Order: sequence, then structure tokens, then C-alpha cells
Amino acid sequence: MPSVIDKSGQLDYFGRLSWGNFFDWLITFCLGAIIALFTVSLGGVRADTHVVLLPLFLILIVLHCIWLALDDEYPKRLSHVPLFFAPFMIWAVINVEWISPAPWLGRIELIYGMEAFLFFWVAVNNVRTRAHLWSLIVIAMSPAAYAIFIGFYQFFQNPSKMADSLASHAIQLSPEFFGQATGSFADPNSFAVLLLVLLPAFLIAGGVPRLPMILRVLCVYVSVMFIFALAFTQLFWPLMVLSFLILMVPSFCYRQRSKRLILPFIGVTALLSAVALMVWMHPKFLRSFENALSPEGESVRLALWSGAIQLFQGAPFIGIGGGAFPIAFGQSAEIHFDALAQSPHNDFLLVLTEYGAIGSLLLLTPIAWLVLVAFRRWRMEPDRVKLKGRKGSVMPPQKFFLSVALSGFIIFLICACFSFILYVPALMFYGLLFAAILVKSSTNRRIKTPSSGLMRTTYGFSGLFLAFLFFAHFMPRLQSHALELQMRQRLDHLTAQGIHISGNKRLLKNVVYGFEDALLLDSANTDALIGLSAANCQRYFQNPSEYSEIGKTGVTAALRATQLSGGYGLAWAQLGIAHAMSGEHELAKSAFEHALELAPNNSNVHYYWAAFLSPAPEMRDQALASVRRALELNPNNQAARQLQQKLLIF
Repeated sequence: MPSVIDKSGQLDYFGRLSWGNFFDWLITFCLGAIIALFTVSLGGVRADTHVVLLPLFLILIVLHCIWLALDDEYPKRLSHVPLFFAPFMIWAVINVEWISPAPWLGRIELIYGMEAFLFFWVAVNNVRTRAHLWSLIVIAMSPAAYAIFIGFYQFFQNPSKMADSLASHAIQLSPEFFGQATGSFADPNSFAVLLLVLLPAFLIAGGVPRLPMILRVLCVYVSVMFIFALAFTQLFWPLMVLSFLILMVPSFCYRQRSKRLILPFIGVTALLSAVALMVWMHPKFLRSFENALSPEGESVRLALWSGAIQLFQGAPFIGIGGGAFPIAFGQSAEIHFDALAQSPHNDFLLVLTEYGAIGSLLLLTPIAWLVLVAFRRWRMEPDRVKLKGRKGSVMPPQKFFLSVALSGFIIFLICACFSFILYVPALMFYGLLFAAILVKSSTNRRIKTPSSGLMRTTYGFSGLFLAFLFFAHFMPRLQSHALELQMRQRLDHLTAQGIHISGNKRLLKNVVYGFEDALLLDSANTDALIGLSAANCQRYFQNPSEYSEIGKTGVTAALRATQLSGGYGLAWAQLGIAHAMSGEHELAKSAFEHALELAPNNSNVHYYWAAFLSPAPEMRDQALASVRRALELNPNNQAARQLQQKLLIF
């Protein structure tokens, strides 16, 4: 019986029989698991989902260091390209720890950034054969089928259908997205980015002679499904990106100028005709088109971009601080926006605003360099080569991988102008996968690593140490952030339903305990301190006679929040509420006035101030003016509307 292992020790597809190659395969599957599991779990955007999946990065660190110790390649060389992004990571740490007014939020961004750097480093330096790369690409592409199935089901069957979030509690889709395809995400914008970033790979695989014909036909079919799913998101900014994609992809596929001109014209014409037909014939698309043009629809990006530019102008060089955008945007005296904005829906503006011109230069320079180097290498590669024993010619593998990665990475960068990719880890990993392919296909490894026995032992133990350090430093912060968000949602539900007044007292106590647990995990979590103060103040409605003790408990937590973040208007507003609960009206007044000074355009702060003034008859007019201002800033503030009705009646 013939051996499956050849004389050089090679196994079909698996490659060389060695420990180094074995661990390289494990690393490939780990990278694929990270992309796939994050994609099918709401993109990993929720902190509690991230907590469940963080151990994958610990495994990745250990496997990579064991591979360094066991691989017998000599001399062993690593890529220097990921190190080009190290200055930005260093600047981000400095910015968050010493500049940002919201370091507890900036540290969450740092966790995402460190995960991205780790993923990029391993993807560039491992996955060393074409078999590894093809396996990783197939694993990374497979979640798209699940996402599209969910998207079609949402559009045709159940509008509120939602993918699993791996959270310990039920999560519901936001009503504003009912009927829109969100796929394996909870947001149609993120689903659209996934489809747009992966679509060039399928179009190129189907359009160029490289794969077997049956696979090319399958890629064309999948591309059509992608375009239908994009339409079902009922968003119109992806159609602009899709138009550019249709214009760009033929340039990566064909040599003939006629095809590069005619095919894009046909494709864009067909797309525009299909969009016009959908808007004309289907009421859902007509409503979506009208909503997209309204100030509350997709055009809201213009207001967000304008606000981000104003914030950048206030601190153009060093930025306002990592994680500080939602606070600075909500507290700006020049920006008027009736909702809480976590991101400007433009990642370039987000980086520019939070990390300034310094951070933007450190991040964008290596990205631009990588694209230029890859494009130069793509142009040097032959368009077609002839294979022995086969008719016709095919695109060489180097050109094929460069075409797929370049087109996908360019679309990834364009989508970053319209969405919040940096806050959706799954989407970020797809962009990093394409970037890693560009590095592999267009640069050489220049870092020579020592291979002595002592160094190999050091590599192995370093993996265990780094994994432990990674877990010990990042996991408590993620758990605290996840728990704070969960408790905040529970507290909002309890107050909205009136359970804090006449319901089960245990429910409110559990919320208090949850905030306390979040603070045990991260004592610098200012939002958890504000939540703890607010939850304790709600206990007044259950035990009014203990107002003084309850108020002091709330004051202690809120005061600690103002000490940690003195420029956070909501912290001062909560301190005012706590002082008012404990009967310290002068201190409450001072805290509310400071909150209004910090956040003059925050609807909730104006509402809290009006609620504080409303019991005094002589302050009724001032309270009414403040509550009207709260409703001007946010017409959907139901608590402020109820207070206005009460003031008008009495």
C-alpha cells in the first residue's frame, strides 16, 4: 500500500509533518474561530458577548508562542510590518490614561485595539502556506451564509428575528430596525459592511479564470445573494459603495480595456434600474428612501460629521481623549442633537476626534503605505499564466490573492467612512485579514529571531505569561463594562414599569448588587458609580422614611464619580439628585448648576434640573422653561414630557 507521506516528509494538503506546521494549523483554526464566532454573535459588539469570546485570544497567544518554540525553520524570520502600528498603540495608551476625560471607556477601546494588533500580528506571521490561507479564508467566509439566511428571514418572515448574542440574558432587536435585514448583527449598517467587504472576493473569484468552473458559478450565485441581502437592509449609503465596487472590481479582473469600461457601465446601470424599480413598486423601499433623505434618517450622518469636526477643532493635535466622543458630543455647547451618539458613523473622524492629528497620522500612514506597496506589487504580477496540460490561461495565485485582498481592504476603508467598524470587532477582523494577506503577498519578513534552546524555552513560557497578563488586565474591565450595561438596562426597565415603587423590592436590590459587583471588578468605572447612585436613590420610593440614609448612600457613589471624572455632566447631575434626596438642597442646587454648565445641551440634565425645581411654587416658571428646553433638545424624552404636563396642570 503506497504511503500518503512523500519522501520529503510532506502530507497532501496538510504539508510538512512537523510540530511547527501542526501548531500553525491550530493557529489557523483559532483565527478562523475568532472571525466566525464573533460574526455570528452580533459581531461581538456587546461587552458580555466579548467576555465569552475573549479566551480565544488567550489561546491564540499561547499557540503562537509554542509555535515560535517548536518550529524548526532556520533562520526563523517574522514580519516587521505589524510593528508599524505599534506607535499608534503606544499613543493610544498615553492618550487614554493621561488625556481622556473618560478613561474607563477609553480602556474598552484599548482592549479592542490590542485584540486587533494581536490578530494582525499572528495572521501575518503564521498561516504560512497556501493551504493554511485557503482554509482561513473559507472559514472566514462561511458565517456570511448564516448572516444572509437570518437577513432573508427577517425581511420575509419575522422582522424581530435576531442572532444569538452569547449573553446570559435575552436581547431584543431595536424596534427602529424591524423589517430591515440585520443578519447576524443587531444593526443593518454592520450587516451591510459585512456584505460589502466580502462581495469583491466572490465577484473576483467568479470573474477570473482561477478556480474550477463549478466554484466560479457558485461564487457568482453567492454574489447575487449578497446584493439581494444588501437591498433588504433598506439602506441607501451601501448602494453608493456598491456602485463604486462595481466600477472597481473589473479593473482587478480583466486586462482588456473594453471589459474594464463596458462591464462597470452595465453593472451600475442595472443597479440603478433595480433600485428605482424597488422604490417604485415596494412600499417598504419607498418609506426607507424617504427616511434616508430625512434629517432623522441616514442624513443624520451629516450632523454627526459636523459635530465631530467641531470637537476636533477644539483639540486638533492631541484629540479629546480615547472613549470621550459620546461624552464630549453630548456636552458640547455648539452641537444640538436629540439622541445619544456613541460614534460619528465615520471611523476616520472618530480617530481624528479622539486621538487628534498625531494619532491619525500614526494610524493612517502605515495603512496608506501598505496599500501603495501592495498595489505596486499587484501591477508587477502577470495578469495570466499558462499551465502545463491545461488549455487557456489562469490568473496566478499571487495576483489572485492580491486582487481579492486589495479590493476587499479598499472597500473596508470606504465603509469605515459611513459606519462604526472599530466598535464591531468581527468587521475589524475581516479588514485585518485582508490587510494580513496584503502583507504576506507584497512584503518580506525581515526580523530574524534567535533559535537557541534557551530562547525556545523563553518563547514557550512567554506565551503562558502573556496570556495570564492579557486575561488579568482586560477581563475584569470587560466584565465590569458588561455588568454595568446590563444593570443600567434593568434599572431603566424597573423605573419605566414602576416596579421600583410598588413591585418586588428584591429586583431593585439585585440591581444595586449588580452595580456594586461591577465596581469590584473595576473601581474606576464611572458609569457604574452613577448607576449605583441612581439605583440607591430609587430606593426612596420604597422607604421614604429613610430618605436621609438613602440620599447619603447615593451621594457617596456620585461624589466618587465626580472625583474620577470632574468634567462629566451626568455625574454632577446625579450628585444633585442624591443631595436632593438627602435634603441638602443648597448642595443639590450647586451640583445641578455645575452640570448645566458642563452640558448645556443635554436633555436629561435639563429635565433633572426642572424636576428639582418643580416642588417649589415660586420656581414653577423656571422649571417649566427648563423642561421645555429638555424637550427642544430631545422631543422623545418621555419623562420630561410627563413633567411638563404635570407643571401645566398644577
